[in-house]
Amino acid sequence: MLGALKYYLKQGLKQGLRRASDTFASRTARQLPPGYWGLAAHPQRGLTLGNVALHELLERHGSPLLVLDIQALKRNARQFVGDGTGGGLEVFYSYKTNPVAFSLSTLHQQGVGAEVISAYELWLALRLGVPADRIVYNGPVKSEASMRDAIARDIGLITANHAEELDGLARIAAEMGKRPRTGIRVSMSQGWSGQFGVPAGEALQAFSRARSLASLDVRALHAHRGGMIGSEAELTALVTEVLGLSDLLADRLGIELSILDFGGSLGTPSVGYPTATQRRLNRTLLRDLPAPDVTAALGIERYVSILTMMVGEHFARVSRPRPRIFVEPGRSMTSNTQLLLTTVHALKGAGDRTYAIMDGGINIAEPTRGEYHQLLAVNRINEPPSRVYTVVGPICTPADTLYPAARLPELSVGDSLCIMDAGAYFVPFATSFSYPQPAIVALDGDREILVRRAEQFEDMAARDIVRV
Repeated sequence: MLGALKYYLKQGLKQGLRRASDTFASRTARQLPPGYWGLAAHPQRGLTLGNVALHELLERHGSPLLVLDIQALKRNARQFVGDGTGGGLEVFYSYKTNPVAFSLSTLHQQGVGAEVISAYELWLALRLGVPADRIVYNGPVKSEASMRDAIARDIGLITANHAEELDGLARIAAEMGKRPRTGIRVSMSQGWSGQFGVPAGEALQAFSRARSLASLDVRALHAHRGGMIGSEAELTALVTEVLGLSDLLADRLGIELSILDFGGSLGTPSVGYPTATQRRLNRTLLRDLPAPDVTAALGIERYVSILTMMVGEHFARVSRPRPRIFVEPGRSMTSNTQLLLTTVHALKGAGDRTYAIMDGGINIAEPTRGEYHQLLAVNRINEPPSRVYTVVGPICTPADTLYPAARLPELSVGDSLCIMDAGAYFVPFATSFSYPQPAIVALDGDREILVRRAEQFEDMAARDIVRV
């Protein structure tokens, strides 16, 4: 009896806290307007991109559906590449971030090269016609066959992920009678380490070893930070450390690097990582997750300006030729150029919330589990948010929860939702977990292009041997 009383008291307290939190959150949760992504709320047609109603796209191409904004993609590329006079950065898009051939080709047409981390990505870049000298080959696992191919084609740069990779690369190069342009990845004090890069404290030893290998043309220092660079302070700290190491290599070993490769990691302002407290409040008290403060984020143009200025001023000060500056943007190039549409299949009441069961879940939107991605009600964009929904997908696991608590307008079966910033790691992390993967449609003004057809059941079983 006492245990039951405690249980109901606890439940009553939780419900009271949720009601109070619900009222408070509805007034304070920060959301970005659809116009931030170039979307508009049409009074009759719902959410539109240009003159195209997103809800109508689902009628033509099926649900779920990925939508690429070609103009946004070109705009991001132009901000990185600049005026093309050669005074800024050399840009190589990170293929792993969004390996959609149409998107990649669009970027290459804007003057962006390819950064690849696998034999497949190297093959894809070459298949798309990327010139060999516009390809950077990184990654912790490079097959011998792919390294032979890269060396034979005189790839722009091959980066050794760790010191132990140098001997194998040198052996292959010697056997082929070649001397490939080589870089070494170094793990700086901030960012990823583990299986990635030579620890900064061992960099001199690794470069000395590389220089002793006659078949390698050691030219580059690669310093991909990992994570998300979101502020000027984080960027300047990385650049300062890289410049310091380049000075040390010149002073101690006499190695004058001709390439400084700063990798990627620039964040997308509208994508964030909620704190542990924010996540707990979202799950237990149904508090809205606030959108990131995009006004405080480091944007592409400022990133380019700081990086080129710091490197240029440094080498002018030490009276040495300025190396070429490589960057390998991923999410900052494509994240905000793509969105994911998914449809409400069913609604299930559950006390203080309603489950919106969608036809797309973690099988195609895995990044939502760890990142903030704004959610918009496509055909009800003009209605006020009035109900808390737990947005889940179709997979038979409790892990298929995209949004533990999201305040949306009153939904009906057949309504569609839009997950923003779906252009980074949505496609490469997608799986055919019980459901086919969606089509991808590109919009260029009023022009609508099917750039990847939806996966069919036959595709999912095409490689299987049914009987022996």
